[in-house]
Amino acid sequence: MARFKNGIQGLFTGKIGNLIGVELKGQQFGRSLPRPSKKPPTYGQLNQRAKFGVAMNWLRPLRPFINIGYQSGQDNATPLNRALSYHLTEAMLGTGPDDYQMDYAKVILSRGALVTSWVLEVISEQNDILYIRWDNPPESRYCDPEDRMNLVFYNVQKEQYLTFENAAERSAKEVSLQMDKSFAGDTVHGWMHFVNKEGSQVSTSIYLGLVGEK
Repeated sequence: MARFKNGIQGLFTGKIGNLIGVELKGQQFGRSLPRPSKKPPTYGQLNQRAKFGVAMNWLRPLRPFINIGYQSGQDNATPLNRALSYHLTEAMLGTGPDDYQMDYAKVILSRGALVTSWVLEVISEQNDILYIRWDNPPESRYCDPEDRMNLVFYNVQKEQYLTFENAAERSAKEVSLQMDKSFAGDTVHGWMHFVNKEGSQVSTSIYLGLVGEK
């Protein structure tokens, strides 16, 4: 349905037949609907669609983390699109439409000005407890003792995520996490990052490596 301004002879927004009217920055534009192509997609198009699908399907369930982790940028892109752009070019393995997969060691779930802490050890203990210990740089505006730790774990076999928000304050320097018992024996990758109290700044995420593997 189209919407007219100043009567039937005026400007319109919306769709009439195969014509679309749009208004951008106060100016009116009309354009035709694209005609569906009858040509089969090229190998390059199939390749790009496959890569895009793998990255998008993997990132989409983590959108709440992505919205915080990629909230800052010098463009008008959404946080998800910023994350997608990085992972399509830097964090994909494979050469063709049928074998693309995420390069988990290069996955980055947040980018920001807060400094990272140094992970000293990640230990799997009894009763599916994961113990993480870290050390911190000197306290500063970019390293506040009250910064909060978020963690994400991904089970490759089950294609499932386990997330922990506000798991510990930076000053704690250690945390024990109750992992999902069904993850035992599976290949599980982990990442962590810090968020300030206001939720307005983040640290660049750290890859924790494999925390469980067959």
